[in-house]
Amino acid sequence: MSSRIINDNYENETFKELDASEEQFKEVAFYNCYFEKSSFQFAELKGCSFENCTFANCNLALAKFNNTKFIGVVFNDSKLLGINWSSTGVVIIASFINCLLDSSVFSDMNLAKIKLVSCSMVETSFMNTKLARVKFDDCDLKNCQFHQNDLSYADFSTSRNYFINSSSNKLHKTIFSLPEAASLLANLDITLK
Repeated sequence: MSSRIINDNYENETFKELDASEEQFKEVAFYNCYFEKSSFQFAELKGCSFENCTFANCNLALAKFNNTKFIGVVFNDSKLLGINWSSTGVVIIASFINCLLDSSVFSDMNLAKIKLVSCSMVETSFMNTKLARVKFDDCDLKNCQFHQNDLSYADFSTSRNYFINSSSNKLHKTIFSLPEAASLLANLDITLK
């Protein structure tokens, strides 16, 4: 089904198999909407807002969200590859559950209110971002970059494959588990036996 987004405002709508790939949307507001098996791949959304919306089994890979708000949004089993979330604005309040977030960028943001559960975040970049109290629950963080972030009280205890430089990130009461926590020593000039 091709895109049927023609209005500026949608409330309590369900979109199934919506194909909005490569389309452009400006200042469209979605409130309490449900997107299922829909595609926004390569789409460009400017000044849009999603509030209390759910995306289930959707493809948003390489979408551009310029000045687009996500408040109370749930992404379930969705593909969100290669997205520069920094262009959305400063704050995202969302839950990512069993999603592919590989090669994404989160820079200069406050992500203290996001939830990450069973996500692949391979080669994702976090720079100058507040991640305080965020729980990375069963996430694959292989080749992720963490630089100048506030990771106070963040919980990595069930995640894997991370490397976090303790000198370039704030790690106050951050939670780790073994053996993964040994990676915190990798940037130190030491030898482990």
